[in-house]
Amino acid sequence: MPEDEWLDVAAAAKRHECSTKSIWRRVWKGNLPARTEKVDGRDGRPVIKTLIRVSDLDRAFGLTAHIEHVRKIREAAPPLTREQTTFIAQVFMDHLLEQEAKRRTEVAVETAFARRYKEGVARD
Repeated sequence: MPEDEWLDVAAAAKRHECSTKSIWRRVWKGNLPARTEKVDGRDGRPVIKTLIRVSDLDRAFGLTAHIEHVRKIREAAPPLTREQTTFIAQVFMDHLLEQEAKRRTEVAVETAFARRYKEGVARD
């Protein structure tokens, strides 16, 4: 899609997989430049549309916007305490152990089923 192309609010929301309200919010706050224009509607009557340039959408929703957002969050967040770090590590280890136990149980069940199936086939 060419960067000098303009999209209406609904098309912009669909393109960036968000709600039209998110697009409107950015326009109202001045974070996303937009213009209004009278265009022909579906039935030929003129309607007023708010149009947003594709390049402005890419800047607002693109990778640079995400990186900037993450940077601001990291700057504002205090560092983790030793207790928090220890707790997170413990939760992670517990999760890994649970996953390993679940995997072992599934393997044991599959093995037992295969053994019973073989025995049943051998009897026939």
